[in-house]
Amino acid sequence: MDKRTTRSATVRRHRSAVRLEATSEAATAETNAPPAAAGESFDWSSAWYPLRPVSFLDANEPNELRVLGKKLVAYLDPTCKEWRVLEDSCPHRRAPLSLGYVQKDGTLACRYHGWAFDGKDGSCVSIPMSVDEAAEKTACASPRSCATSYPSRVEDGILWVWPTAGADGLLASAGAPCATSLAREGTLPGEWGMVELPVGYAPALENQFDPSHAEWLHARYDAEGQLDERANAGFVAMTEFSVREGTMQKDGFVVEHGGYNKSNVGVSASRVFTAPCSSRSEYLDAKGKKYLSAAILYAPTEPGRTLMFTKFQAHQASAVQGAGARKLVRVGLSHGTPPGSSAYNLGDQDILAMHGVEVEMELQNKPWKQSYYLPTPADAGVSAFRNWMDKHAGGKVAWAPGVVDDASKVKSEAEQLDRYHRHTKHCVACKTALSELGVLEERCVAASKYLLAGGLFLAVTGAAFDQEAPAIIATCLAGASLVGAEKVRDMQHEFLSSVPRRGVPKPKLW
Repeated sequence: MDKRTTRSATVRRHRSAVRLEATSEAATAETNAPPAAAGESFDWSSAWYPLRPVSFLDANEPNELRVLGKKLVAYLDPTCKEWRVLEDSCPHRRAPLSLGYVQKDGTLACRYHGWAFDGKDGSCVSIPMSVDEAAEKTACASPRSCATSYPSRVEDGILWVWPTAGADGLLASAGAPCATSLAREGTLPGEWGMVELPVGYAPALENQFDPSHAEWLHARYDAEGQLDERANAGFVAMTEFSVREGTMQKDGFVVEHGGYNKSNVGVSASRVFTAPCSSRSEYLDAKGKKYLSAAILYAPTEPGRTLMFTKFQAHQASAVQGAGARKLVRVGLSHGTPPGSSAYNLGDQDILAMHGVEVEMELQNKPWKQSYYLPTPADAGVSAFRNWMDKHAGGKVAWAPGVVDDASKVKSEAEQLDRYHRHTKHCVACKTALSELGVLEERCVAASKYLLAGGLFLAVTGAAFDQEAPAIIATCLAGASLVGAEKVRDMQHEFLSSVPRRGVPKPKLW
């Protein structure tokens, strides 16, 4: 080993020691935060959780849902137009009630053996295989025949659930507001968007409290893979980012920060976290006028998966705001095909980064204060969320009884870039559009077959009369139909995955 190599190794060891020392000091300082006193701990089972935007739900069928690992089914009672939420398990043989069907009298029937349940309280009202009416009445009166029902309500266009059943759940939920109703500025107009992220609750929330990541993760890069200075606003180091004094408590906290690029350097923002699901952001420009409002909700569905709801309102022309139409097919096409599907590109970038963080944290198996090095003001939001989790929420999600968070968080790139399970299967509009595209594909293929057969017939008969034009036209139309069918297949693929349908199975995200 020569002197240069020895010196280089020594420098590396010295730098590593400095980094470790700095990290250790930061971790020690953060660890000194006092633990939560009695009554200051957040109860994961005593809160309202968003299940779906109502516009995403199928009003004619049972909807399979999850929260905190708990399997649920929601359906619309046709007799009163109210949504009911039950445990997705029939007390008879534990078949999923989401496989069942809604009856005209407002009950939910299990498709396995026909047992029917009143969604309001879960009581069993019908057991078809009972030997007689008396036996059925006796069986239905037993508490063991009841399905488990949960308090639910519709607010701000979302179906919410309180994941504690029985009298305790009804009593506690009755006086508790949903997170969106607590926003001081009121609810935002427009439709909710929703995706199910293939990452856990903690990395998803961390990403929300880390706005400056956009200057690299969502930036535009040139052909050489370098930041394109002409296409990006240019980052500005954040100097203001802190928890508002007196706001850190079991029900959430508020952080305030400034801008992070040359176009928003004069902006001031506040992010209100209402545990466990809501982050409401308000941006003001340099003159104190409203710039952008953002409402983002999260719900941990199961270990390694998290629902994310989004709604934005631009108050100035320079702020970006999404828009949508109401007809299902048109809305679905706006979600799943360009230019609407370009939003998936941002989501893919976030997911690949969040998934990498989650997997590495699992491999290191260390507390975040030892794994992360957070030396800049821009990191204050992540620190605030993690400190809230440690001090008030037990450091991790409290899953429903029987749900164990022991599965590996590693997911293939195809799973990370999957669109069907992320959004399409949850969205009535996208499922409708995908179904209609399937019908269109079948019609294009059928048309090409008939036109090709007609072209062959015309070619044979036309030759006898020296008439070749009809055969040529029919053959061209058959080819056009096949091209159309292939184009429709491409459109369908946009609803299923970000992985390209042809060529190298890896999307170009930057």
